[in-house]
Amino acid sequence: MPSPLHIVLLDYRDVTHPEAGGAETYLQEIFGRVANHGHHVTLVCAGYRGAAPEGRISRIRILRQGNKLNANVMGARAALALARRERVDLFVENLCKIPFLMPIFTKIPVLPVVLHLFGHTVFQETNPAVASYVWLSEKLIPLFYRDIPFVALSDSTAEDLARRGVRASSITIVPPGLDLKHYEAIDAIPKSDRPLLVYVGRLKRYKGIDTVIRAFVSVLRAIPEALLVLVGKGGDRPRLEALARRLGLGDAVRFEGFVPEETKIRWLRQAHAVVYPSPREGWGIAAAEAAACGTPVLASDAEGLRDVVRHGVTGFLIPHRDTGAWEARMIEILGDAPLRERMAAAAREWARRFDWDVEAEKMRRIVEEVAAGGREGAR
Repeated sequence: MPSPLHIVLLDYRDVTHPEAGGAETYLQEIFGRVANHGHHVTLVCAGYRGAAPEGRISRIRILRQGNKLNANVMGARAALALARRERVDLFVENLCKIPFLMPIFTKIPVLPVVLHLFGHTVFQETNPAVASYVWLSEKLIPLFYRDIPFVALSDSTAEDLARRGVRASSITIVPPGLDLKHYEAIDAIPKSDRPLLVYVGRLKRYKGIDTVIRAFVSVLRAIPEALLVLVGKGGDRPRLEALARRLGLGDAVRFEGFVPEETKIRWLRQAHAVVYPSPREGWGIAAAEAAACGTPVLASDAEGLRDVVRHGVTGFLIPHRDTGAWEARMIEILGDAPLRERMAAAAREWARRFDWDVEAEKMRRIVEEVAAGGREGAR
């Protein structure tokens, strides 16, 4: 192994942040293993109420600066200040929101990691001014990050980057993994006695959860004992709760809020199907977790989710926002036990290909190569 590198990650959150999601899990799992291999890893991210400005999660040092509104500015400043105090060999940017724009400010190599880009879906989530800012920032990525390597989480994300002007040959795909032993340990948990659909993830407007709630009205007519459980928290919860009340769904729709990891996995295991109605994802980690639990997934036929769900084999891909199509597939999956059993077996087999150790090793080789290239260029 070459001499240990100092790798500085830039992200909006760490895994302890109340709004942490798949991006934070990905960076922690991948770069925690890179750190275990002997490299030094520092994560620069936004702070939150009650969080210490410095800390450590496993072998990753955490430096918190600013908040979610100014994380890209404060994070870039903190990372550059750190590079003046200590040797830094590589900056790794999570390009999941507003870019940190590190290539503009430093000659130290920069490796962008892209889970997904919002594109026009950002206008469904926030006000026009903020949405326009995010949309324009994404448009400028090929200019700001010209002629440098990229890491994408999926084929869909790589194709999106290439359409935007990033050289396809510069993109390497490093998907998320799964801790398969963790899921195998819960095989004894039986499926629910009640026909059960589960959503796991943040409750955000752009995720399209309202489509599933509207479609569930018809599901209840066909299968009166059916239950829809939404696991997770987010700013769209009040609107979704109001919608469920207005549709008269009563106790047939339950909002569980944030739950511990073990409880989340229990819901995935007990479900007859997991629903994932998002219009765009980098990967859809919950869909892969559901597969590991032997649970079919009903997902939008969208970028990122196509990489995780094998249509007709491990679940179904459904046109986004097509309420009628969602109704039909939910009724089909809940009413056909042999179909669920076939998909469950295929999903378990499919999930075996996702391994954090394998993907972290791939990332380790990439960061060493990019850092070495920077050293050569500095001579």
